[in-house]
Amino acid sequence: MRNKMFHFFWIGQSFANFGDVFYIVSLITYLYHLTSKSMATAFVTFLVTLSLSISGIIAPIFFEKFKLKIILAYGQMFKTILLMILCIYINMNIVSNVWLIYTVVLCISFFDGISNPIKSSLIPLVVKREEILKANSMLNTLDQFIKLSAWPIGSLIIAFLSPAFLINMTLLLYMISCFFMFLLNIEETSKRENVNRKGTKKVPSSMSIGWKYTFTNQHSKSISFMTLFEGVGNGVWISAILYVYVKEQLHLGEEWWGYINSIFFGGMVIGGFLIIKFNKFIEASQQTIVLSTPFIIATVTFLFGNEQYAWLSLFWSMIYGITEQFRFVSLQTILQKNTEPHLLPNVFAVQGVISTITFGVSTLLLSFIADTYGITSAFYTSALCYIISGLISYKNKEIWKNEEQNLKNVTTTLKQ
Repeated sequence: MRNKMFHFFWIGQSFANFGDVFYIVSLITYLYHLTSKSMATAFVTFLVTLSLSISGIIAPIFFEKFKLKIILAYGQMFKTILLMILCIYINMNIVSNVWLIYTVVLCISFFDGISNPIKSSLIPLVVKREEILKANSMLNTLDQFIKLSAWPIGSLIIAFLSPAFLINMTLLLYMISCFFMFLLNIEETSKRENVNRKGTKKVPSSMSIGWKYTFTNQHSKSISFMTLFEGVGNGVWISAILYVYVKEQLHLGEEWWGYINSIFFGGMVIGGFLIIKFNKFIEASQQTIVLSTPFIIATVTFLFGNEQYAWLSLFWSMIYGITEQFRFVSLQTILQKNTEPHLLPNVFAVQGVISTITFGVSTLLLSFIADTYGITSAFYTSALCYIISGLISYKNKEIWKNEEQNLKNVTTTLKQ
């Protein structure tokens, strides 16, 4: 954890993550000022989801051709250049066509879709094996803290200054992140077998290698099916459904919508600190965490969906955030430790595509259920999805044991 490369990595990613939130906040506000239409701002989310899905599918082509640190550094550089072009246009007041903004959104999200799997894949290369869980928790806690703080900070900057100022600030953050990404000097221990394949005939093979491995490796296969159902269940916590929940279930004002979201991210941060503090105990309890967290989240979701008291809804939201952090970090660490190192980015790309697509589907599905059968029905559906995920986890309970548990089993068997 005192590794210089790890510090370059988390500092660079923190600046990039702050910039990503500021850039979305500023663009949404700028688009609304430009068009006065909410559809114009909602289209940003659609384009981000679409671009992330496409780039996640074709990302393995880049993984085979280039080193991961090169993709990460140059991806951030290209994002910076794109934002710089947009800043020039906005500062000169010559942006009158929203399609220029949409094009930048598409391109930046495209580079994010390629870079995101790499961020998780590099962790085992920059920290010791016994510190992977702690590193994952630290990075994810930072990410949640940034999400918790960047939105209100960005909104205040826009309120007192302007969207253009926030976009310029984002450009500065991107530049600093780019600097740290180019400082990374990571030895990638495993060479990819197909690094010299440059013919277009090999493109389908490059794109499918992660999917093939995912469904032959027991750990990644189980996690993928769990992610599929949990991704659908997680859709009930999106802002649109929570807004209806606050209005129809709690009969409160919009400010409670913000409170619930903030408490959830706060719970994620608390969970992250707990994992960092008690990382040895958490790692020793890995199997218990993976087996229990889906059922805990299902119970919390059910109770939250039926809650009539506002303060208790905040409590359930915090518990959900803490539990989700434990679940996410544990599964991410298991995937990193039980996947061939040179295939990690491909596997994480598959996980990203599954998460993105299920998020899009669940948004529509659960919104439809909420509108047709009532808001509580959407939460019941979500709880059912987490129960199914828990059953998948329980069916494969032996694979969740950590290395110490497996070593004890082997030792016991040898003695017998």
